[in-house]
Amino acid sequence: MPTFEFKAVTPNGTVINETLEAANPQSARSEIAKRGYRAISVKEKAAEGGIMNADLFAKKVKVDEIVLFTQELVTLLKAGVPLLTSIEALSSQSSKEFGTVLNKIYVDVMSGKSFSQALDGHPKVFTKLYVNSVRAGEVSGSMDDVLSRMAMLLKKDEELKKQVKSALRYPIIVVCAMLAAFFIIMLKVMPNFTKMFAKMKMDLPLPTRILMATSDFVQANFVIIFILLATVISAFLFFIRTEKGRFWWDGVLMKMPITGNLVIKSAMARFTKMFETLNRSGLPIIQTLNTVSTAVGNVVIESMIKEVALNIEKGNGIAGSMKKFDLFPPMVVRMISIGEQSGSLDSMLESIADHYEVEVGYAVKGLVAMIEPLLTVVMGGAVVVMALAIFLPMWNMVGAVQHK
Repeated sequence: MPTFEFKAVTPNGTVINETLEAANPQSARSEIAKRGYRAISVKEKAAEGGIMNADLFAKKVKVDEIVLFTQELVTLLKAGVPLLTSIEALSSQSSKEFGTVLNKIYVDVMSGKSFSQALDGHPKVFTKLYVNSVRAGEVSGSMDDVLSRMAMLLKKDEELKKQVKSALRYPIIVVCAMLAAFFIIMLKVMPNFTKMFAKMKMDLPLPTRILMATSDFVQANFVIIFILLATVISAFLFFIRTEKGRFWWDGVLMKMPITGNLVIKSAMARFTKMFETLNRSGLPIIQTLNTVSTAVGNVVIESMIKEVALNIEKGNGIAGSMKKFDLFPPMVVRMISIGEQSGSLDSMLESIADHYEVEVGYAVKGLVAMIEPLLTVVMGGAVVVMALAIFLPMWNMVGAVQHK
């Protein structure tokens, strides 16, 4: 009979972790209820020596699911449902992975931790931005308003990421297809033509000789080329995961002629929207900037925002501190300066965020409009070169036959 691990609350409020044998999960829950316990989670224990490992195969919780959870939690809290009851209800209708996380949060809150402390125990699911917003809501007593703004922020941020990814997906697919076609032609197509041209015993045009030499080289060194490419790509991916490598790569992305503008605009949109959300929550400005900096997604921009926070800590204004960095456009600095002076910083940040969301949309369309014809020209050029290399000798051979 299977063994089940369960977490439950005893009649005196103590949380326990125990095991029992039952035919199925429903029978296990029934047995737990007979013992007078209130079940929090029930899962089948993996057999000894089994290869099942929940941590290895656990799926990542999607942002869309966190947004839905936040929106539903706001609805329940506004309806007067207690926090613990709300978490328990939402955990039962979430996916297996997210439900497990919510069950752990329920246990932590039941054990005496605050909601923000319980969330902080799951950094892979709830970001520092989310946790600090909830902490601010707990202090100010406006949890439902804070969560409502956070749900909107997460939703817009995810839409922004999808826009940028959609713009970059097409060129990546095309480049991969071109590389695959190149190797197929070099390894499968050209060898047949090489044999045919060898039988002709005629002078071959330069494009044909170059293509045949390239094909011979690729065939003779394919394993070495494959290993070299795999090594270079692996080394690059490893390098950009290091602190220095990530800083270098994020800087390169910002300076690229085609994508750099999009990277900066999307970062500005995220920065201003997150800044506005946390500032409305009532967090201190220094803590707000330090939290937002880690959520922008670019370590170069993160370092600049942290420098801004340090300058503010020394007594400088927000706009004055930002003005020292070329990253922040003059419009952003001016509007934040006006917001500081008029006491309407949140409204100004919201206006800047809305402006940059529109700008990102235009930048994505412009990028797609620029890349598509560029790739078409490159692909067309490659096709023309290969076609000339293959058909020029044939045309020469036909011409020679006709002259005879």
